[in-house]
Amino acid sequence: MHHLTRQVAFEASHYYRVPELSQAENTALFGAAANPNSHGHNYVLEVTVKGAVEPEHGMVVNIANLDALLKQRVVVDYDHKLINQQHPVFANNPERQPTCENLAIQIWHSIEQHLKDAALHRVRLYEDSTAFADYHGDGHMVFQTKVYEFSASHRLHSLELGDTENRRIFGKCNNPHGHGHNYVLEVMIKGAVNPRTGLVTDLGFLDRTIEEQIFARFDFKHLNLDTPEFEKINPTSENFVKVLWDILEPQLKPVKLHRLRLRETPRSYFDYYGEQSLTDENS
Repeated sequence: MHHLTRQVAFEASHYYRVPELSQAENTALFGAAANPNSHGHNYVLEVTVKGAVEPEHGMVVNIANLDALLKQRVVVDYDHKLINQQHPVFANNPERQPTCENLAIQIWHSIEQHLKDAALHRVRLYEDSTAFADYHGDGHMVFQTKVYEFSASHRLHSLELGDTENRRIFGKCNNPHGHGHNYVLEVMIKGAVNPRTGLVTDLGFLDRTIEEQIFARFDFKHLNLDTPEFEKINPTSENFVKVLWDILEPQLKPVKLHRLRLRETPRSYFDYYGEQSLTDENS
């Protein structure tokens, strides 16, 4: 089984509005996204298909055919449009919010029935570089991801090892004065889309939780010296991502935390799914 991912972009605007609510109530619910004059995004769509390689031509699908399908079934309905008023589905259903989650679901249904020679595996839609939604065709279940960045320093040093062994294992990362990173944290949550709001969860709630539970603890801190979490634990990124999970997971309930991805450098990132053993294609 092979997986092939194709990317396409389009530019569109939208707004969120529950019709029976006042403008003040909509603003309280959706924030700036409730502006009736709309706001916009440079959307990036990734469509992943899966299937066997055809021996005759050595491909899963012909990319030219896939590009044509995405143009005809997706781009033409979204590009340079106000989605609420000009999309054939959302314009006729004003109670359905054109959120990233609902757009990902709609795009899946727009292309699945027309896809030939392969199966649709995943639709990933980016509103911007810090927010995207994944849909796998599972009812109203969507994976929503927000990306956050914070700065911290640390020293890789195990209390269970001697100084010589620490220097041998960790090299320059064992510098007694420490070193620093711009950590990038991807928070992926999983849940059914709320039919009223079109959201898996209130993103304001998620932002506040990250601010209160992560930034307040770790941003502009020396992990070894300023945080009780690492008084006795070596602050490797493997340990750090688990610490972050243990802090966030109970604070986000009833929202289901699916995955944390911690990027230490552009070359290295670390994923944690909680205490379970799985290889998850939905990530």
